Amino acid sequence: MKPYLVFDIEIKKTLGQVATELKLSDERMAFSYPHKLGFGIGVVYNSITDEYLTFNSAKEMAKYLLENGDFLVSFNGIRFDIPCLLNGEVDIDIFLALQNKPHLDILQNFYANVGGRFRVGLDNIAQNTLGKGKTGNGADAPLLFQQGKIEELIAYCKNDVLITKEIYEFGVEQGFIKYWDNQNNALCRMEVDWGERDNYVI
Repeated sequence: MKPYLVFDIEIKKTLGQVATELKLSDERMAFSYPHKLGFGIGVVYNSITDEYLTFNSAKEMAKYLLENGDFLVSFNGIRFDIPCLLNGEVDIDIFLALQNKPHLDILQNFYANVGGRFRVGLDNIAQNTLGKGKTGNGADAPLLFQQGKIEELIAYCKNDVLITKEIYEFGVEQGFIKYWDNQNNALCRMEVDWGERDNYVI
């Protein structure tokens, strides 16, 4: 297996706070402005060293992601986490290079295969593939940051990286992942070819 990095970030501001700042009519619209949500902390798993690294600087995390591992693994990293790094700290050239690095975004891969009939979260896939899930709610992460509960925030983010890593490894080894179809109330299986692809960008 090629060397890879699994990553996740937690934001500084809630969707509601950004919606108020930008005068948006619906707080969910704040997802369209990830760079405005602010970089709180980030965690990266390195498959070569088998260690989890914590970052409190978007610039340092972006540089590390770009310079290490053959490719990236994330859950919604392409549309959310990487754009969150572009908050004034990260040089645009590094940001663009990072966007073009081979990247398996499990959420984007899911929608490419299953379609967008319903929204699926990391907890859904983790619970049904691994039998365990998230330790909290992502909506609470900015509140932890604002309350100064950084160690608690890091532990939450690290668990998200851990289960993303285990979903990826399960898919490579077994050739499928499982999820709960909320529309049809059924446990489903999605075939994956993650172990055979050279370019993971969707």
